[in-house]
Amino acid sequence: METKIDAARELVIFIDQQQFKVENREYTPRELLTLAGENPAETTLVLKHGHELDKLTDLDKPIRLSNGMHFVVFHNTPTPVS
Repeated sequence: METKIDAARELVIFIDQQQFKVENREYTPRELLTLAGENPAETTLVLKHGHELDKLTDLDKPIRLSNGMHFVVFHNTPTPVS
């Protein structure tokens, strides 16, 4: 049985330019990274405020989402140079 989120309680957020519709409640960075298909042990969720970036390093600290929030994912592993 599929559960439908009430439109009044639904928010749209973006993680790495991918749109997600989520329930209007607090989420941890760990939950949002998992939602985006990322491994929280290897990535960091970053909130975009205009041109500023705010790293959410505490994976278990709940954050209140608002409609239209944009996040990016930073990968913690070094990037190989060819």
